[in-house]
Amino acid sequence: MPAPRSPASASPAARSWAHTRITATAEQRRVLDSQATASIISALAGTGKTTTLCMKACNLLATLGDQKNAAARILVLAYSRAGVTAIRDRMLQLHGAVPRSLEILTMEQLCEQLLREQGDPVEMLDDPVRRRFLILQAQQALRQELERSAGSDGLDDELFSHSVDVDAFLAFEALAKKKLLDQEAQASGLSLRAFCEDRDIDHALYRLYGQYERMRVGMNHEPRFYAEGDCTFELCRQLGELDWDQPFEGLQGRYSAVLFDELHDLDEGALTVLRALVRGDNGFFVGAGDFNQHIHEGSFSVFGGGMQHILACLPAGTEVFNIHTTRRFGADICAALNPLFGVEFAPVAGSSDAFLHLAYDSDEHCAQQLVELHAQIVNGWGALQEQKGQAGGQGQAGPKSAQHSSLNVVLRNPQDSILLEWVFGHEGVHYGTQGLSPFYLRREVALALALMWALHGSEGDHPHADAGERHLTPGIVGAAIEGLLHYGRRAPRTDAVDTDLLAQGQFDTAVWAGLPGADEGQKLAATLHSSSARMRRFIAHGALAPTAPELTDACARIMALEPTDKAAVLADAGAFCQHPLVQRIFADAPIQDRERRACLASLESLGRLARQIPVAEFLGRLTLIATASIAMHEQGEPVSLRLLTVEACKGREFTFVAVPFVERGRFPGPAPQQEAYRERNMLYVATTRARAALWVLESAAKPVLPGPV
Repeated sequence: MPAPRSPASASPAARSWAHTRITATAEQRRVLDSQATASIISALAGTGKTTTLCMKACNLLATLGDQKNAAARILVLAYSRAGVTAIRDRMLQLHGAVPRSLEILTMEQLCEQLLREQGDPVEMLDDPVRRRFLILQAQQALRQELERSAGSDGLDDELFSHSVDVDAFLAFEALAKKKLLDQEAQASGLSLRAFCEDRDIDHALYRLYGQYERMRVGMNHEPRFYAEGDCTFELCRQLGELDWDQPFEGLQGRYSAVLFDELHDLDEGALTVLRALVRGDNGFFVGAGDFNQHIHEGSFSVFGGGMQHILACLPAGTEVFNIHTTRRFGADICAALNPLFGVEFAPVAGSSDAFLHLAYDSDEHCAQQLVELHAQIVNGWGALQEQKGQAGGQGQAGPKSAQHSSLNVVLRNPQDSILLEWVFGHEGVHYGTQGLSPFYLRREVALALALMWALHGSEGDHPHADAGERHLTPGIVGAAIEGLLHYGRRAPRTDAVDTDLLAQGQFDTAVWAGLPGADEGQKLAATLHSSSARMRRFIAHGALAPTAPELTDACARIMALEPTDKAAVLADAGAFCQHPLVQRIFADAPIQDRERRACLASLESLGRLARQIPVAEFLGRLTLIATASIAMHEQGEPVSLRLLTVEACKGREFTFVAVPFVERGRFPGPAPQQEAYRERNMLYVATTRARAALWVLESAAKPVLPGPV
């Protein structure tokens, strides 16, 4: 391939994109005019990193067109599917279309494409029910192997005596593949147990992960299926078999340029593939990222040498460009955030925004302030922003955006939404959630609600006991069934699996045909939600069959409470949440400590708002909130308040943003010193989403401002 010609060799004044209203700032022009064959754009939030990358793509398209290079191909990578969508949207804005010569893919999609080109069968497995079943088979196979082994003293009884926590396993598997943990363990020279102790890794989960991988790829390393992340992991394995500087044929001279968005989300696996791309004679490389936005476990950050690690995988002399000028928000928000995070946001001239700092004395006080802010936006703030937009002519918060904007509340912890949703529901606010379910549809909360409902229904045990009672919604009952299976050690049976196949290191896929579908819980919920008596029997027996024996777990024991104990817990829904048997459900659950703490925190939050409210009244009020929300949705009423997790708001921007519960030890939360920067970055992401107004609601007792975090 001929040596790449820099787009800067064309006239810098010539526009290479079609959109006449989008102009480059001075910082962006330095990137566009650069003649470097490799560069990184380190951009702060709202400074247009994706736009800059797409401008560079337009420049490259124009330059390669001038060279009449008909075979030119440009690869634009993003770490996430949302990033791919953002790039496509920006290219449509700038270029009017996405040309055929421009490939826009995630790293995982690129690796899948390469594997298929090698002639490998790439069967994708995206059915969560089947995936769960195979993980349980891997656990059963490992159990058999350890029972046969003379050295079974290493058996982790707490994990292998019951069904594994599939969610914990999936999280561990993803992190192990992102970090290429097997390579690190092999290089350490330590035994697996010693390596796990040294790195504070769950030894039992690592053993199960190894068993699952051996069964997935087979003795000849011909993967039977791929789940999300496996294609990148497989390509990394192939690259690992090469010498350090040996080229990988599938990535040699494939493109005229490679551009990468979301560099801050890179992990060790993706970086391994990116290194092979950049060193594979693929023309220019331009990467863009806001390293303050690294919030995913296993990804790199500018803290702790992450930038240097990335640069070490790129050609010598790679240029780094910094972009500080933000068009998202104005001087007030910039002035508040700069000292807090030690950054240098610079607003564009004439921008208009507002930063308001509020203090709260209690969670209830914080919730009430959010209700008042919501009322301001609905009843007056939008009109004020409309007047500002007309007077300033900037269009920052014009009539349409102000009139239909909602208040976006960004939360660090899902548990914090429980009180807020309860308050908003009673105020008649039509709220929505993104990145988290409504609190009453979360497994641990729904299970507690279903236990209350079933126990309360037993008060009137007679043929017509269900007549006239207020029932939980099918959605709550469905989530409760999921919770019962997840936390109550009531795993699906695996006794039909061919153990001889497992002993040979193979999955028994023949039983998939009879495997219950993912909608089984919904079908069961449709049967149970109209009858607390049936729900009570299902909790106590694990089945509706009249011959099913009564169970002895904590859930079943709650249904068998003595009359005096039952009367006490039914008189106070808050006390019910703190009952020893309810707490025992999660203490005994096959889950990791982090999830256990989150479940108990949810119960504590639920218990606080339900304190001294009888169970019947509490369930009635909650059902009214849920049904009112469903009715407003069905009537098409616009959402005027939105609750989001930090992860859900990342990469997005909104007119009005409130960040509540900002206090030391909560947001940012407690973390080991080596992970503290992720908590700092969580707060950075949350507070950099607003265009017109940002409210930070901070604890008066444990303040975070003015910083630095």
